[in-house]
Amino acid sequence: MAEVQWYYARNDQQFGPVSAAELKQLAEVGRLSPDDLLWREGMEQWTTAVNLRGLFAAEEVASIPSVTPKPVAAQALSEVRRTPAPASPRLPSQGIGLRGVLRATQLLLWTTCVLVVLVGMVLFTRAFLTAEDATAEASAAAVFATFFLGAYVLARCGEKLAQILLRRGS
Repeated sequence: MAEVQWYYARNDQQFGPVSAAELKQLAEVGRLSPDDLLWREGMEQWTTAVNLRGLFAAEEVASIPSVTPKPVAAQALSEVRRTPAPASPRLPSQGIGLRGVLRATQLLLWTTCVLVVLVGMVLFTRAFLTAEDATAEASAAAVFATFFLGAYVLARCGEKLAQILLRRGS
């Protein structure tokens, strides 16, 4: 029977194929980390390297705070489904995705907020300097406060909506 060939991905680059023994050597010398992705023919999804039994020393896995190994079946190098995988050994989609769209939207909203506040300051300064009495000055201040609060609320609502969408998308 032919030996299983593995592909691994690190920093958005794919490597392989390599044998299970070579994979173990890569882990031992530090060229494969517990949070790198692994895939082999027959798997439906990529998995993180930490989920493959025997690939990393128990002490090494325990010292990584963000990675908790999951129990796996009795097979050496079992399949653990965690990240969507393609039908062929390609990395999961590297497109802009929901997270990128939401970040761009947040950036746009905060930029709009800053621009609205700057325009509000210009209008306030102009109205304040041309005001003939205290009522006109107070009116100018109210207009600026409205600009500022409206822009801030818009940006914060967009940020909260993005957080909700990201949680639902996960």
